[in-house]
Amino acid sequence: MKNILFYIYCALAILLLSNEGQSQTIRSKNPFIINALINRFWQNDSTAFLEIATACYPSQATLYKDSVGSHRSVEFWIKIKSNSNNEIIRADRFRVPVTMQDSVKELQSGVLINKFNYTLEYGSYSLGIYGFDKGNPIRCDSAIIHVEIHRRPKTVILSDIELASSITESKDTKDPFYKNSYRVISNPTLIFGREDAPIPFSYSELYNLNIDSVYSVTACIINGKGELLKYKKKLQRYGARDVVEVNSLNISSIPSGKYKFAVIVADTLGHEIARSEKTIFIYNSHLLSQAAPITSAKTAEFVGLTNDELVAEFRKAKYVASSDDQVAFEKLSSIDARREFLARFWSNIENGQHGQTNLTRAIYLDRVLTANQRYHALGKEGWLTDRGRVYLLYAEPDEVERFPNSDNGKPYEIWDYNQIENGVIFVFIDQSGSGDYRLVHSTKRGELQDESWQQHLQ
Repeated sequence: MKNILFYIYCALAILLLSNEGQSQTIRSKNPFIINALINRFWQNDSTAFLEIATACYPSQATLYKDSVGSHRSVEFWIKIKSNSNNEIIRADRFRVPVTMQDSVKELQSGVLINKFNYTLEYGSYSLGIYGFDKGNPIRCDSAIIHVEIHRRPKTVILSDIELASSITESKDTKDPFYKNSYRVISNPTLIFGREDAPIPFSYSELYNLNIDSVYSVTACIINGKGELLKYKKKLQRYGARDVVEVNSLNISSIPSGKYKFAVIVADTLGHEIARSEKTIFIYNSHLLSQAAPITSAKTAEFVGLTNDELVAEFRKAKYVASSDDQVAFEKLSSIDARREFLARFWSNIENGQHGQTNLTRAIYLDRVLTANQRYHALGKEGWLTDRGRVYLLYAEPDEVERFPNSDNGKPYEIWDYNQIENGVIFVFIDQSGSGDYRLVHSTKRGELQDESWQQHLQ
């Protein structure tokens, strides 16, 4: 959820661009998307390295011209807040020029990769990552990620898995992608397949090993049923207590879909000692026709839809789609591939693989229609408003408290959901008097929280 500083920055940027008389901006019609991948590696018993890998897309950056020449660039804001006292402990800005010749950044298949590193003590943090198209800052994307840094255990433990499109041996310690004798090019999109990233690589770290013991280490791809579709297993005696573990798997024979990439450490008897896993999305276009039978009936629901209708439906599903889903859908060029994708996407939703429960395609699209009837404002369709989004995600509230003429001047509403997390609320304020109620506070985990929301009534 974007915070107020984010909107202020966008508004100021629009004003600045409108007054820049000597520049010319060529507007992009493409969506502006960033991806972020977070990994934690222990430094000592109480601190960890937090690595933030970001992906943006040069083709989506707006080309702007000035007296010097033509440019494309992306600006990142990274904000780290301690959840224990709400203190902002880091707030950084990074400008990333989009240049094909810049050796500091990695361009692979039209994706620009960058990495930012922080050292954090153990604790709970909220990490805000904001990306702006520098040539047109109203085009922006963001993510809020909750990060827990624990004390390092005394037993054998695995770090997070860093999934990468490439890992090679290296001695160049000045390379920003260098890490422990390897050059690791992260893949924050988490999308792998024959065309763009045919082989997922993984980098992880093992801690507290017994140098006299033999360990079984398995890298594997696991489907939604918990079945191993592809794996590589080895027996290893390590010569140090803390080591690096690098793996790769060929996934060219695995049908498109969402899976888990896992690294499992066990003893020689097969007893699991440690495990780390991460979700990946596999897109193998040559295997689309071999998709699981569960999607066959669902695909039939899309037969009569045009390409524009398929695009419009997926756009409306953005509240339940991950950024990986959005990037993958944008890469599809044929109508058949998009039908197949949407069939699998809704099948996964209905199976609860996206974290939603009791949600079907029919229910979601019916909520879209209802939201459009109830919450349209300022020329926006209802599903695009804050109240529309909350309604699409969480359905009808148990109670709505409406204050059309509050003492402080601005109309507001409080929505109560009694069955979510033992009871949560959402507070919306019509700050402009136009009927567009904006979300200013919620007690739902992962939503915008502002305990002083009442100050926005004035």
